Amino acid sequence: MPKKCVCWVISLKPEAENTQKLIADLMSQGVDAEVFPAIDGRLGTPSLEGGERILGNLAMVRHGRRLTASELGCYLSHLRAVKKAYENDYEHVCLIEDDVVIERYFGDVYRSVLGRGLDMVRLMSLRIRKRTVIEPLVGEHNLVRPERGGLGTQAYVLNRVGMKKFIDYAQHIYEPVDKVFDHFFLFDLNVYAVEPHVAFELVHETSVVKSLSVNIEKPLLWQRLVFHPVKLWFSLRRHFYRFSHWRDFRNASLPKYKVGNTERAR
Repeated sequence: MPKKCVCWVISLKPEAENTQKLIADLMSQGVDAEVFPAIDGRLGTPSLEGGERILGNLAMVRHGRRLTASELGCYLSHLRAVKKAYENDYEHVCLIEDDVVIERYFGDVYRSVLGRGLDMVRLMSLRIRKRTVIEPLVGEHNLVRPERGGLGTQAYVLNRVGMKKFIDYAQHIYEPVDKVFDHFFLFDLNVYAVEPHVAFELVHETSVVKSLSVNIEKPLLWQRLVFHPVKLWFSLRRHFYRFSHWRDFRNASLPKYKVGNTERAR
């Protein structure tokens, strides 16, 4: 029988001050949390496990470069945490990066989104998007449905359906993990968000280093030639998804108030 939920803080340095503070703050709000050891890409390209495959050509076509070793480490940290939660029969997994500070009602809001049949709920994001307000949650916090990707993987919740969709799609690696969630329309991941956010990031404090080196490889001629057709295909997929879910997005509008305390949110 599936177990209810698990909450993990992804960190390369479990003993770091903010990691330990984050664990303690979560516990104080009634959220049992542990450290999930991050995959370290700082000293070289991490090894892949069964089913994981890098799509180098698509990476060059879509983004003009391959993932750095550190970006791959970050990607695999999230993917393997979700895999572990799914394989261990959890109904929900909450993943938080170690550069995050939680807000006063994090625990209450987190519990309020469980069991609602929501594939994914972002508890914070970096992009302010048009969204449809679905319903109130706790206090001033609302459940919303963004029409486009919110950017960032600092804090989010997946249910079992969302875990399976993500695992099946994300095994083929060609872009940073937050871009995968932003391309939810490619694998029918129904993404929601909490507004105002219940977490914010400490800029430049994370131990999950996203990028340490400049990738000097340049796209080949054929990769440059197919860039626009592939981009068009992605765009058509996004518009088709929006059309097929038009009821979810028909009242979308930008928020008229501050949505969170992350300095980079825009």
